[in-house]
Amino acid sequence: MSAIASTQIDAAKNAPTCGRLFFLDLSGGRILSANPDGSDLKTLVNEGRRLPDGLTLDVAAGHIYWSNMGDPQKNDGSIMRSDLNGKNMITIVPTGGTFTPKQLQLEKKSGKLYWSDREGMRVMRANLDGSEIETLVDTGLGDSRPGSDPKKWCVGIAWTPTAASSIGHRRVATTRV
Repeated sequence: MSAIASTQIDAAKNAPTCGRLFFLDLSGGRILSANPDGSDLKTLVNEGRRLPDGLTLDVAAGHIYWSNMGDPQKNDGSIMRSDLNGKNMITIVPTGGTFTPKQLQLEKKSGKLYWSDREGMRVMRANLDGSEIETLVDTGLGDSRPGSDPKKWCVGIAWTPTAASSIGHRRVATTRV
C-alpha cells in the first residue's frame, strides 16, 4: 500500500461529513477508502491506472488526484482525477506528459498540482485541469530519459509554508534517493 490521505467526507455522497482514509494499492492498481479504524473498506477506483503512486485530495472541489507511474523505461506516466467516490474519472496529464510521476501535492491557492517525476529527473506542476504543464526543477542536466542515475531521480515532494511563500522563486522541497 502507498500514499495515504485523510479527510472529512462521506465518499458515497461526496460531501464533507465524516473522516475517511484514502490510500493506494500499488500492486493491485486500486484506490481504496476506509474509516480510520479500517472498517467500511471500499474500492473506489479499479481501472484507468498503471502503478498508482501519488495521491492527494481536494475535498472542497470533491476530487481525488493520483499519479500513474507506468513503465519506468517508457515515457508513459499520467495523472488522473475522479470524484471522491471514484466516479467521473478523467485524465489530467496524459500519457507521456510526464515520465514516471510519483508523489503529488495540491496547492489550492494557486490552483496547481505539483509532482516528482522519478526517471524523468524533474519536479513538475500543472493547473488542476492539467493545462500549463511545466518543469520547475530538472536534475538530469541534459541526460537522456529515462535517467539511469538514481542519485538524480526525484522521488518525493512536500509542500511547506516556506515553499508556498517562495513559489515565485520556484523553491519546492523534494527528496531524491
